[in-house]
Amino acid sequence: MVRIRGAPWLWVISRSRRSTWAAFHVGNPFALAAADLDKAIPFLGWTVWVYLTQFLLLPAGIVFARDDFDRSRCFYAMLAATALAAAVFVIWPTQLERHAVYSADLTGFAWSALYFADTPSNCFPSLHAALAAIAGAALWRRGWRSPALSWPALIAVSALTTKQHIAWDIAGGLVLAAFVWVLTPRFLRYDRPQPIRGTASA
Repeated sequence: MVRIRGAPWLWVISRSRRSTWAAFHVGNPFALAAADLDKAIPFLGWTVWVYLTQFLLLPAGIVFARDDFDRSRCFYAMLAATALAAAVFVIWPTQLERHAVYSADLTGFAWSALYFADTPSNCFPSLHAALAAIAGAALWRRGWRSPALSWPALIAVSALTTKQHIAWDIAGGLVLAAFVWVLTPRFLRYDRPQPIRGTASA
């Protein structure tokens, strides 16, 4: 049986941010150009709150997974997605221009905290989209179809309305999520508990 204990749980809650890899770029970050679709999407400052619900969705995907196998599958798929994305961040760093956010309210504080913890670089693929999709896949297998679809979708849209990503970043994140979700079970071993059978009397 595969289980997750101790430190790995902390990784899910306070996962490796893409800013971690900012100092390991090979060359200067490539400036991403917004396509017509991205230009048509308005900047909505309040959607930063939707964007930040990622930190609730990721542990939820593990805690509420159907069984230990799905729980481990979700966790290790997130870990694999982060590792593969980090390799892309190092080899081909990308960057987006940030919107200036001026606000003294709680939403402004959320933006300040986000910009402090995150960098404008390492945009492709979107780890926000990838990890949200993985957590959604775990919830889908649990049978929670509505949150499995709507929550990751809202996070992906919020990544666009906060201008943290462009559409190509989201597409790359979804492809990455699908790849690791299919790949991860090949490296997991799960011994399902067997029923105890009584011994026949002589």
